[in-house]
Amino acid sequence: MKSSILSATALVAVAVVGVGYLSLNVLDIDPRRDYSEITVPLITSGGLIDTSQVTLRGFAVGRVERIDVLGDHLRAVVRVDAAQRIPVDTEVRVSNLSAAGEQFLDFRPHTDSGPYLADGDVVDPADVSVAPSVSDTLAVAEALTREIDTDAIAGIVDTVDTATRGRESDIDNVVEVLRMLSLTLGDKKDEIRRLYRNLQVLGENAYADALGPRLADAVPELEASGAGLEHLIGSYQSYSYVGETVWDGELARLVPKIDEYLSQLSPDLGFIATVLRPVTAPIRPVRVDAGALVTMLEQVFPRGGPARVAVTVAGN
Repeated sequence: MKSSILSATALVAVAVVGVGYLSLNVLDIDPRRDYSEITVPLITSGGLIDTSQVTLRGFAVGRVERIDVLGDHLRAVVRVDAAQRIPVDTEVRVSNLSAAGEQFLDFRPHTDSGPYLADGDVVDPADVSVAPSVSDTLAVAEALTREIDTDAIAGIVDTVDTATRGRESDIDNVVEVLRMLSLTLGDKKDEIRRLYRNLQVLGENAYADALGPRLADAVPELEASGAGLEHLIGSYQSYSYVGETVWDGELARLVPKIDEYLSQLSPDLGFIATVLRPVTAPIRPVRVDAGALVTMLEQVFPRGGPARVAVTVAGN
């Protein structure tokens, strides 16, 4: 009899411990803890259901108590631990925990200071966002795949195959060039970073100097000069067509004749240079001061006036 009472008492104790463990750790039911109910308005549930997890910056603080349907929108009532202070200035996002779904509601405060959400408060709808659910993403992906033209893709594949067939050595060269380019960029990363910073400074200075409005004022002038530039290019093109056959025609026959005549008439320049060398020896050290010569000419021929000549008269 005593053994039966002890066995029953042990079973009851184990059941109480098991129920307590499930209530406290699995179902998160703690009679010693205070909770706050906060209402979150939603346009769409995004796959959120009651009993979904509620987190604060990724840490679990409660669960979704229920989701009410109100006309064209929803209202999620969440039950959070009152000890967790959630600022009013917060973003609320319904996100997916994994690719399989498992939506949860996450509070992402913009600050750590108050005021804080209290029991019965309603979150501003402008601060609520819902991430696309897995079903929505799959529907968009399916619609995208339906728009893909398989014949066009097959044509592209055939074109690439035809272009690369038998050109393995060229492809290897391209790969080697790309590898060398990556090594060069890695070696010159400091210079590239410096160039990027200089461009940033240039852009900031241009913005500070209000360069944009000035460039906008120059646009009409550039537009007006477009016609003249087009005429200049067209004229140059016409001249190039005119002179296209001249070099191969008349000038091609004239230039050799001129060269032949000059070769017959011109004396031996080497002999002339040898003869003139002793004569020009005395004037070799002479250096002309070009600056002084220009200054003298400016004094004699001033701008905007007649020439001036200074004559020195000897005294009696």
